[in-house]
Amino acid sequence: MAPKEVNRYAVFCEGNENRPAPPPVEDPFKNPFLNQVADNPLPWQNVKKRGAPPVPAAAAPPRTLVIKDAQRPLHCRTSSTQARTRAISNVTTTSDKPYDPHENWCGACNIKFPNKTALQSHVKQTLDHKHYCNLCVRVFKDRNGLKNHVDNTRGHETFCNLCLSAFKDEWGLKNHFENNYQVDHRFVCLTCLLGFHSQADLDRHLKTAKKHTWCMTCHRPFSSQNERDKHWRTTIAHKHCLQVGCDFDGPDVAALEAHYEHDHFRCDGCRRIFPSQTKLFQHQEDCNLPVACPQCEEPCAGQGGLARHLQQCFACDQCGFYTPHEGNFRIHMTKHAVAAIPCWGCSLPMRTFSSLINHLESGACPKFHDPSLLLQELGEWWYSPLFMDLDIHAQIRTGRINVSEVHEWMHSGILMPFICRNENCKKTFGHLSSLVLHLESQACEWDIERLNVPGLETLFKGRCLRRDSAHD
Repeated sequence: MAPKEVNRYAVFCEGNENRPAPPPVEDPFKNPFLNQVADNPLPWQNVKKRGAPPVPAAAAPPRTLVIKDAQRPLHCRTSSTQARTRAISNVTTTSDKPYDPHENWCGACNIKFPNKTALQSHVKQTLDHKHYCNLCVRVFKDRNGLKNHVDNTRGHETFCNLCLSAFKDEWGLKNHFENNYQVDHRFVCLTCLLGFHSQADLDRHLKTAKKHTWCMTCHRPFSSQNERDKHWRTTIAHKHCLQVGCDFDGPDVAALEAHYEHDHFRCDGCRRIFPSQTKLFQHQEDCNLPVACPQCEEPCAGQGGLARHLQQCFACDQCGFYTPHEGNFRIHMTKHAVAAIPCWGCSLPMRTFSSLINHLESGACPKFHDPSLLLQELGEWWYSPLFMDLDIHAQIRTGRINVSEVHEWMHSGILMPFICRNENCKKTFGHLSSLVLHLESQACEWDIERLNVPGLETLFKGRCLRRDSAHD
């Protein structure tokens, strides 16, 4: 008799009633290898080494597993893990878009694709797949299926009546009609956003549709759209926008102009209105009609010329002054500054340091009668070679030149003793006030701090005023 086959992979074997009983379950408290993880509530026990004498188990205090990189206690790991798991599951299962079993489904071939890209590639490669919903990415066998889908699907209320392409808003449908003029969309009414199969159907629509022959403000019908538009242009009772697809009707010309400025894309030069910002930008590159600068009102050649002009147009918003030079603009703005700098001699308030130095050099200060003394002290000051001609400074310091003659030459424009030593500037000036004005206008990289104004003030008050009072 052949031995009975035994399935060694089975959990229970037939005919094995005499198998030995399973070993008894050990007491978990007597197993030294248990509780080697932190989340087990049993107390810790030391592992016995091989060959070591038995050590009686002592009741050890509860311990807590410490992880160096953890930033929070261990008892928070489970709750945070559960919260993170719930957050991930919510993200993957919750969606604003309802589940559609027919999404990415080709109804003509009865094939479901994994994503929209694969379905779109399939539609482009198959010529007979003409009935296609561009919003849902679904293909139908015939036009009736696509029409039924568009009519009964939420979010498909705006669609093309010719090819049944659905759009999210009217701007998308209008753009569809404008860009598909050569593809069976030649006869289109952009006011009603409807397409027609022939010019006769379009003309019939323009003559009979109420939106083309009625003035809703005056409640008057007209024989044609042209007559209605002529009424809108000539009437003084109201001003209607004549742009395609726009129903704005204002009380006067000012309201209509404001509507053109805010709601349409209009060229500031030729005043033409374009359907999109892109087409307006394309037009502005070639439009050369004059556009007034908003700052100085100078006419510019189109928007391109205006943009180039604004880079060199500096206008004062307080008095209307404008100049093409930034330095002159900064000098002009000092006239609107608060006079908070007292004169070093008479304490008269000045707006800038350049006006203060000019006040001293011109002899207008009642406390300083001899302006040549300022030049004399600059020739002897240790700091002035930074902005003064070295030869003139050396001759004044050694007494080899008459300071009064030098002062006369400066006023005559023969001598330029002051220099801006910036590497990219090197301009010379006949008066110290001119150099200070140059630095205040920020025409170069140097600024007023290069002149050591506090030291110059100390020099003037300590030596110039004292010498001038001694001469008196």
